[in-house]
Amino acid sequence: MFDTNIYVAALREGLGGPSFGRLEEAAPRTFLASVVSAELRAGAVDDVGRRTVIDLVKRFERLGRVVVPTAGSWNDAGDVLAKIARRQPGFRTKAHGLWNDALIALSARQIGATIVTGNRHDFELLRRYVRFALETVPVARE
Repeated sequence: MFDTNIYVAALREGLGGPSFGRLEEAAPRTFLASVVSAELRAGAVDDVGRRTVIDLVKRFERLGRVVVPTAGSWNDAGDVLAKIARRQPGFRTKAHGLWNDALIALSARQIGATIVTGNRHDFELLRRYVRFALETVPVARE
């Protein structure tokens, strides 16, 4: 399961870029987190971007490969973020900004998937408090 930043990097890099290649190679066994879908929609500010995101999400929906956080995952995310805020007071303000990442990680855990992300820092912080499979990769940033 890919984090939002992998899809964004693939769109920026184009067909020949490493992020697009990574997505293409993993396509037959990839699931889309509904939280990633929402983040992509929120970031699609022009008509071309919006159509691209809608088409991508529709493909995953047709294949039955969209993963939605369960009530348990929502509760676990709240517990994890509260634990981070209690145990690491310096991260209190950051913890509230980790909702989406926590939900993405817990959605992946629901189906036994690995999160692939360029956001090493936030996901490794979460992984100190909850188990999930993680692969971090370099992602070109603008």
